Formats: sequence, C-alpha cells, structure tokens
Amino acid sequence: MFKFTFYKRIQLSFLVLIFIPLIAVSIISFVLIRDTMVEKLQLSNENVLNVMTNELSKTIDDVTFASHFIVNDRNVRNILESFADTKRLATYQDYVHFRQIQDVFSLINSKPLNNNVRMYLVNRQNFVISSGTEDMTEINGSVDKLMQRVDLNKPETLQWIGVTGGKSEGQGKSYYIARVINDTREKRQVSVLLSAISDTYFNNLLDTIDFGKVALFDANGDYIAGHSGLSPEQTETKGSVRTDRKILKSNWKLSYEASEKEWSGPISRTFYTGLAGVLLLFLVFSGMSVLIAKRLHSPILKLQRVVRQFGMGNLDVRLEVKGKDDIAELGQTLNTMLDQLEHLIQDIEQEQEQKRVMELEALFMQIRPHFLINTLNSIKCSLILTKDTLHSGIIDSLMSLLRAYLKVNEPATLREECKLLGHYVDIMKIRNEIPLQLKVDLDSETEGLILPKLILQPIVENAIVHGLVDHQTPCIEIRSRRTPGGIRIEITNNGARADEELLKSLNRSLGKPSEEQDGSYERVGLMNVIQRLRLTFGQEASLALANLPHEGMSVSLYLPLSHHQGFLPEGEEE
Repeated sequence: MFKFTFYKRIQLSFLVLIFIPLIAVSIISFVLIRDTMVEKLQLSNENVLNVMTNELSKTIDDVTFASHFIVNDRNVRNILESFADTKRLATYQDYVHFRQIQDVFSLINSKPLNNNVRMYLVNRQNFVISSGTEDMTEINGSVDKLMQRVDLNKPETLQWIGVTGGKSEGQGKSYYIARVINDTREKRQVSVLLSAISDTYFNNLLDTIDFGKVALFDANGDYIAGHSGLSPEQTETKGSVRTDRKILKSNWKLSYEASEKEWSGPISRTFYTGLAGVLLLFLVFSGMSVLIAKRLHSPILKLQRVVRQFGMGNLDVRLEVKGKDDIAELGQTLNTMLDQLEHLIQDIEQEQEQKRVMELEALFMQIRPHFLINTLNSIKCSLILTKDTLHSGIIDSLMSLLRAYLKVNEPATLREECKLLGHYVDIMKIRNEIPLQLKVDLDSETEGLILPKLILQPIVENAIVHGLVDHQTPCIEIRSRRTPGGIRIEITNNGARADEELLKSLNRSLGKPSEEQDGSYERVGLMNVIQRLRLTFGQEASLALANLPHEGMSVSLYLPLSHHQGFLPEGEEE
C-alpha cells in the first residue's frame, strides 16, 4: 500500500512550484543570451585592440619626437661632435660635455615621454650615456651586438633593430630603435641614439585581453611581445577568430586570435549572470510553496519547541502525539529519548554530588590541621613555662600562618596581610639565621584594602631566597599609596640585583599570563600572584620587577579600583 509520507509531500510541492519553472526559465534564458553574447564579446575585444593600437602609436610618436629633438637641435649636435671620440671621462671638459648631454636627456624626460622608454647615446668609441639612472651593466654588455645591427649609412632615419637583452624570454628584454647622428662636415656619424622599449611595457599592455591570444610583430615579422604561439602570418584555423592591426610609422602588426573554446568561458559567465534574474522567479515560487507547506510543517515546529524547552532545562516537557504517520512515530521516539535523557541527567548529578563529598572527606582525612595547631599550642605553653620566649614566639608565628592557610580562600585586608608577613619573616629569620628586618609603611586609605590572602608572601619569599640570604643587614620594605586610578603597592629589598635580560623575560611573562610557564620556582610563584590579582581586580592589574639604582630590587603591584571588591573600615577585621 502506497504511503504518502510527510517527506514526499514536501518534496512534491518544491518540485512542482520551484524546480520545474526554474529549469524551464534557465534553458530559455541561455538560448536567448548565447547568440547576442558572442557579438558583444567580439565588439569588446575590437575596442581593446583599438586602444592597444593607439597606445603603441603614441609610444612610437614619443620616440620619434625625442630623436627629432636631438638630431635637429644645433647645440646638441655641437656637444655630440665634441664628445664623439671620448672613451672615458678623463678631463674636466669631458665631464662638462657629459653633464650637458644628461641635461638634454632631462629636458626630454620632462616632456610626456613614456616611462618605459629608455634612451642611450653611443659615440664612436662605444661610450654610452643613459637618459636615466639605471644600472648600465646590461646595456654596456649589449652595445657591441646592438651597434652591429645599426646601418651607419642611413643617417637621420629610424632603424628598427629588434629585441635583445635579458637572460631569457620575457625577463629584461627590450626592443631597440636606432637613429644615426652624422657630422655635417665630416659626413660620418658622431653618435647613435638608441631608444629601448622595455618588454614590461608590452606585457602590461597586452595582458589587458581577457581571453584569447595576442602578439606583437615588427615590420620584418619578428616576434616582439605577447603570446609566442601566434605566427605573424594569418592562418586559417577552424573554429577560431583572428584580427590584425597595423601600427602607423613603424609597420608593426598587432595580432589577436581566439578559439570557440575561449569564447565559451565569457558566455557561461554571462549565463550565470542571467540566472541571477531567474532567482527573482525563484522567490515568487518559494512564497507560493511556503503557503502550501506551512500546514505540512506545523508538526516540525512542535518538535523544535519541545527540544528547545528541554535544552533550556524543562525536563518535564513532552510532545503530544496524534495520528499514526511518520511524524507521530518520530514524536513517540523523541518522548522516549527525553525520558532516558532525564534519568541520565539525574544519575550524573547524583554521581557528581557523591564524588564531591568523597573528595572533601579524602582531603579532610589527609591533613588534620587543628590537631597540629593544638599540638603546637601545647609546645608553646611548655616553652613559656620554661621562659623560652624566642621559640615560643616562633611557634606563635607558625600557628598564625597555619590558621591563615586553613582560610586561604577567604579574603584579607592589606593590614592583615602585612601582619602575616611579619610572622613569616620571624620564621625565616630563625630558619636562615639572618637579621632580617621588615618595614611597613601603609597609607591610611589603603589599610582596609581587601585582597586575596597570602598574596604577598611569594614575593617576600623570592626576595629572601634569591637576594637576602647572604646579606649582612637584610631589609624588606612594604609601602602602599592610593593613586587616582587605583592602589599601588611596592615591595623593595636591599639584596642582590637581578640580570637585566632575566628581568625583561620575567616582565614579558608577567604581562602575558596565558603563556606557558617554565619550571623555575620564582616564575611559578610570581605567575600565581599575578593570576590571582587579575581574577580579583581585573585584567588591568599588573606586577612588574625592577632593579634599584645601587642595590636591591623592587616589585610594584598596581590594583585598579574599578574592579575592586571594596575596603574594610578600620576595626572591622575578624
């Protein structure tokens, strides 16, 4: 028995109302566009070829203008006659003539001469003067070969001597045009003007063709630039279009050829552009399809609402199942799955609670801090009875630290933190047998500052271990001051100074707490301090180390007030 499922009903509505009209309109659009696009693309390439032809003609006109200027200017000819047999700049007069010729080139370059055209004057001794400031190594190496192509018996006319230079095709090659400048009295050349057009100019010009092959040939049919696969003579090729253009004054030929395969690319792109218009019809048909499928889609929306509410924490929500189609079967399966998920979540929560209790019990069984405190208190009383005030005071300091460790997660005021540091210093004095002094200078406005407990101890410990153990009169000073933007706490010591490179490395690490920490104790302690400060006071909290001018180091903590939890007024400590 045929079952008209929900999926099949949705599929049929989209096929009838969207896909069939879309395919029909696309085929009609492609047939109408194909013929007109070929004509438009041909016309576009004709325009591009005309632009190329005009640009090449302008470049030839520029070269002709520059050569006429040099040949017809009497002063320039006189300078060239004086410079005709110069092999090198040996005298001051040679240098003067050299500068005069460069001034002539500067005047020509100030005219609208193409930037890709370079001009060189070569005298009878093959001494070369350039119109620019480029490296002369290439032209000096090619001047003998170029002069062999120049017909010295054809003065006052442009000679097209072809392409030369460069290590390989398309790399540093130039097309050269020569003009012989004669001495009117001796009837022999005084210089040869070489005009070089860079292959970069030709390549940039010919690359403007979007498709097809284009190449440039001189009057003798020699290849100048472009696609090397084209021949200067027109050949009949089936399925291709060829166009030739003549360049005035030079008899150069610009050839263009494209095959049917190359034409098909732009036509396809145009077809896809036309397809965008067809998408407007797609929107119309989609609207009609939405109206029909809205009723069909209603069960899906109910499924979405149930899943969304379950994801937001409503574990009792279930789908009301009606009918016996595939959507009803899906709803029944979903309800079963939700029941299983609810039981699974409850089991996981119960397991997590049990695990937390077990961890707390295990931690409590590991250490018995109250037992230790009571034991130390008994020892303290015994020492007091024997009038041993020194060791009883040390035990009293140790008990204060143990009580602080028991409440390490509770905050403390800056005043309380400094009091704990006093107990810690008392212990370190006995442990390391050093006459250590602790000086505290707290601004009255900062004494009630609330901060993490034992936050300053790693800094003091680093100062003692790394700088004060071998010092004769060790001293640590703690100062706090309130600034307009926060509170600054500075801890200084008179011990050993640190290496500057090490300080820079530590300060970079402290500025980026997300970086990997190395294994050194000092770095781990300081990184722990800055991370706790930033968790409490925000990302603007900072810690920086610096050497003092003569001896010792300083550690500066900046705590912004914008993220601070608050101050505890004097007299309200626990």
